[in-house]
This record gives sequence, C-alpha cells and structure tokens, in this order.
Amino acid sequence: MHPRFSNLLRAAAPTSPRWVRTVPAEPMGHHAGKGRGMPARLVMAMALLLALTWQPVVAADQSARMILALGNTGFLDSEGIHAATGAVVKTEMGRFQLQDFSVLVLADVAFLALPAPIQQGLAQYVSHGGAVLITGGPHSFGSGGYQAVAPIIPFQIRSADDWRATPFREPVPLQPGHPILAGVEFITVGNLNDMNPRPDAKEILRGPGGDRTYPSPLIAELEVGDGRVVGVAFDPNELSGMRDRDLFVRNTIEYLLSVSRIGPPS
Repeated sequence: MHPRFSNLLRAAAPTSPRWVRTVPAEPMGHHAGKGRGMPARLVMAMALLLALTWQPVVAADQSARMILALGNTGFLDSEGIHAATGAVVKTEMGRFQLQDFSVLVLADVAFLALPAPIQQGLAQYVSHGGAVLITGGPHSFGSGGYQAVAPIIPFQIRSADDWRATPFREPVPLQPGHPILAGVEFITVGNLNDMNPRPDAKEILRGPGGDRTYPSPLIAELEVGDGRVVGVAFDPNELSGMRDRDLFVRNTIEYLLSVSRIGPPS
C-alpha cells in the first residue's frame, strides 16, 4: 500500500475501543447477540481513500478524436495510428454523426456506396473544417462517381473510367518538404486514376508518364472552406512491398488530424 494511504489509515485507527453502535445480526452460534461494529474514524478514512483513488470511467469515443475509414482500408494500421496519434479508427458511423469525425478516409469506395449522410453532407463537412483522404482504385474518383462532388476533389476528373495501367516509372515529388512525404521514398506506381491537375490545388507527387502518356498527378491537396482534402490517385494497398508505405500513410493521417478543425465528439 502507498505510504500516504497507510498513514491515513493509521491516523484513523482508534486509541480506545469506541465502537459505532450497530444493530445486532441474526443470532449465529456462540457469537450470537454480541454485535460487531467498525470504528467511526476508520469508516471515514476508508470513504476518503475511495474518494482519492476513484477515477471516472470515460469511454474512448468521448475523449479521443475519431477517424472514419470506409472502403478498402487494408493499408490502414489502426493500432499504429492510435499509438502515434491517440485517435480512434472506426469503420462504420454507428451512433455518431459525420461531424463527430476529425478525419474521413474514403479508400477505393464508390460514391453511391457511401452511407447517405456522407453522400449528402460531404461537401459541407469539408467546408466546415473536416479533413478527408480519398485514395484511388477502380471504384474511386471518376470510376467511382465522384463527379458528384467535383468541387472538393483535388484533381480534375475527365473520365468516368479513369482507372488504368501506367508505365512503371518512379514518381516525382513536387513538394518534397510537405509533411506527408517526410522520410518517404516511393517505388514505381503501376495503376492510377488518370486525371488532370487542378489549378487551385497543390500538387505534391506526380507520375512522370511515358512515351504515349502525359504526366499525371498522383497526390494533391485542396483547401475547401475551412477544411482540407488530400487525394491519392493510386491504391496504397498495391504498394505493400514499399518499405515506406506505412510511414506515408501515417504521415498523411497525422497531417490531416493536424489541419482538421473537428475535435473529439462532445
């Protein structure tokens, strides 16, 4: 026992046998009718001890920032992100509202496959300070129907079938000092959502293109109102052999948490 509590209990012990009068218990054997009590000072000390050591139990949902991750999220290390940021990763909305989540991750999931509150409220969520990561794949961007929210997409979608193979060449960092690229070395990207750069977005990483293809934006960032959207035009799940893949994902989530204006749910 901690010395503080030992001293507290010793101080409460009676110096003379003054007992609190109690109601005798039901007779039992040879002790029947004697009535055993507890020193009043000891009762008070125990109550004080409980008051000092009791801590309210608060659900993690009420004290931690939350990330909602939907779609093909195999690249997302939920435990590692929680350890690094303290944020809780959830894969469904449950009883929460969209505005309860600091970051929204949409990983190769078609727009019409999203829960209705997200389809209807995505643009407003971003403009009011939310942060979104959209990753590529055959069900994302143009191939996933995100033309419906084109004003918040960091690329210019130009086709409803934009997921295609591309020459395996090393990407070119255009913003080498950006936090999401810190310590990250990319390998070649074989498939991407082929889109155009958006003039008002910040292009972070570019695919160099090839003999018959033009350079394509791979990572771009767009400020929308008080919020932020980071678009990744490839599927991070396809980069499982990349040494720095997990670091890149963690950097991106940490960055979006840092710019999001949405805190823990109240």
